[in-house]
Parts: sequence; structure tokens; C-alpha cells
Amino acid sequence: MRDATAHGVVGFIVNATRPVDWGVVIDMARCDNVYGAIGVHPWFVSDLSDGWDYELINALAMHPNLMVGEIGLDKNRPNLELQENVFCRQLQIAHDLGRVAHIHCVGAWGKMINILRTVDLPPALVFHAFSGAPELVSELTDMGAYFSFGAEICNEKHVRARAAVASGPISRILVESDDAAHDTIPNTVAEIAQIRGADTETVANIIYTNTMGVLDDKQI
Repeated sequence: MRDATAHGVVGFIVNATRPVDWGVVIDMARCDNVYGAIGVHPWFVSDLSDGWDYELINALAMHPNLMVGEIGLDKNRPNLELQENVFCRQLQIAHDLGRVAHIHCVGAWGKMINILRTVDLPPALVFHAFSGAPELVSELTDMGAYFSFGAEICNEKHVRARAAVASGPISRILVESDDAAHDTIPNTVAEIAQIRGADTETVANIIYTNTMGVLDDKQI
């Protein structure tokens, strides 16, 4: 955390990927300015044991500050039907317990949108490393979505992500790092500011406010 603070990063939201991670994230979320989310990532749905969903419900009930994540769909991974079932179950849990859901989606935006149109939604959705078409941003925003971007947007080859940054509501933009390279966060913020034609400090303050909005949605 000390290294992160040196780079201007003042807090984290940490996501689990499978049940074996939940305890680690719960422990991390006891630290100041660290917020946790537990769930089952689509890469690990095949490893689940019976009753995993009740274990998730119990853990969330015991820790009311936790969110749900990282959950979602990934077309490049096997068992897409099972992924859908696990994803829908976790969305329902997030809705029932009033928790924000953190979502991974790769190559399955049609299925993702169809699911979100038909289920009870959590109080907010956070899309990690958003890579959907810019045309999806408006509908997803109406569903309570935030859009998180990492260092990949600094590469002009990531056309769709950069277009989403340019056209989406700035009040819904977040930043992220998928690893311990906290020094990428200021660069990502600066790139967002450049894409938006805005002042970097102003954008940094907006992103901070947006992040606090996510945390308010989970009623911490």
C-alpha cells in the first residue's frame, strides 16, 4: 500500500476469482482503504463443488462490506453454458444481498446483454477492462454500469476501449490494474484525460468520486 500511495493511489478494490481466494480477500479487506469482492470467475466454474453458492451467500452475509466478483462470461474458455448458469446465480445473489457486481466479459457481449436484460440487477455493475462496443455503453449505463480501464488504453491499437473512454459518460469511468504495477494507474488516468481532452487532475478527481459512488452503491 505504501508504494501505491507514492503513485497517488489511495485505495483498492480487490476481487477474488474462486472459493480458495475468498479468505485471502476477506483478510485484505480488513485493511484501511481496501475493499473486497468475492465470487467465481468464469475461468474457474468447472472447479466448483456442490453448495458453492450457499458458501458464497454465507460469506457475504458474514461480511456485509464485501461486493460480488469477479464474475462473468468468457467465450475463449470452455463450458460457456456452465459459465452462464454460475454467472446468473451470482447476479441473483448480488441482487438479493444488495451488493455491487464486478464483471469480466470477453467475446460474449451478446449473451451478456441478453442476460442483463432478463435478470434482477444488483445495485451497480462494474465492467473490468471494458472491451465492448461503444454502442453498448448507453444501455449498460442505464443498467447501472461503471466501466473500468487499465493500461491497455494507452495502446492506440485498443480502438474500442479508447472509443468507449471518449464517448461514455465520464461519471461512470474507473481505472484499474490487474497486477501489482501501481505505477500504471497515473498513466492510465493521464491517458483518459488526453482522450477526453480534459485536465488530468480534474479527471483524477472525477474518477475518485466515481469510485466512491461504487462504494456508496454497496452501502458500506
